[in-house]
Amino acid sequence: MVPETDFSGIWVATANSTLNYWKLPKKEDLPVSSLGADHMVPYSDTPLRTIKGGAAIRKQHVLNDKRHIVTQDSDMNVCVYDVLKACKVEDVGKVNFDEEVKKRSKIVYVPNWFSVDLKTGMLTINLGQDEIDCFSAWVSSKEAGLPSPDNVDSKINYGSLILKALLEHWIAASQIQDDGEDEGSAASQANQTPEYFKIPGHTPLIISEVVGRGLYRLLVRDAGGDTEHHSVITQVNPCSSHCSGGDTEHHCLRDNLPPWVLDIIVEKNMPKFTKIPFYINPHKSSNMKVSKTDRLVANDFLQIHKVAEHVLEKILGADTTGINTGLGSSPNEEQDNLPAEDKIELVCNGQILDPQMDLRTVRHFIWKQATDLNLEFKTNSKRT
Repeated sequence: MVPETDFSGIWVATANSTLNYWKLPKKEDLPVSSLGADHMVPYSDTPLRTIKGGAAIRKQHVLNDKRHIVTQDSDMNVCVYDVLKACKVEDVGKVNFDEEVKKRSKIVYVPNWFSVDLKTGMLTINLGQDEIDCFSAWVSSKEAGLPSPDNVDSKINYGSLILKALLEHWIAASQIQDDGEDEGSAASQANQTPEYFKIPGHTPLIISEVVGRGLYRLLVRDAGGDTEHHSVITQVNPCSSHCSGGDTEHHCLRDNLPPWVLDIIVEKNMPKFTKIPFYINPHKSSNMKVSKTDRLVANDFLQIHKVAEHVLEKILGADTTGINTGLGSSPNEEQDNLPAEDKIELVCNGQILDPQMDLRTVRHFIWKQATDLNLEFKTNSKRT
């Protein structure tokens, strides 16, 4: 509830997000009743003004790609949001929520890197390094829809990507003030192709402590101290430092951003890769015997076709005992030019693996065990 300064009326929020304005009587005009509380008559039973609120999100499901979220609001409308773009990307309409989630689910595993809550009736994305590490999700730039230099399928980190987008204006302002760049240089920098998606400037950003106590609240566009379209940073819990807005904001953010954010944004350090241990053995149908089986360790996003290349180069091409590869003793030139996945099949728990599948997806959906991942290889059955 928020009263007018002269207490002539009061704004009241409701459970369905509508705002009602009620006229308040003057103290001397209040009726005096001798009949008790059970017989009290309301001063007014109809609000003077009403601002209709939007539908609140009641249900959400994070898809397996850990980027898109399917939601359903209080009007039963289903929508799809893109976390990296911080916006709604599709209005699906009044459809079955569970069926829509099922239709959009893919057999792909990306580690959790954020959490979601609906306390405000909107999607609130929480980033941190306590229960969920926001730097745990590495994906290919192609998968993320970002350009890759020299057509090389480089890897990008979702957490790093979203932090750069959220603090884009702060980064630019900090570089200008720290390096003494002029406006022309700043404009040139702004026109460069970004390494991340653009986030709407009106997106709220809240900086809080691990325990949840809020420190600062601001809009993404205000992080750079743009005085033309400026809404001053709000200190949720004032402390020894003070933010007065404008050019001081980037200093306030530097003082209050968590160290793990500054490490990525300011120091430009890369998040660490997540590793997966695994074994590769000949499939029982191949009648191969390898003299030694090593425990291998690789990045969790390593794709199966890369494992097939390792089998060809390091296992079948190395010193083995009694190996019958089935590839032929004198393959022709056409066979030599075939990619590794056309020569070698990788198998896990009896299932032939898609060459584009990565190790973490195999472990999560197919291996399904806490022990080290075990892969088997054999010659591609389509060639024999």
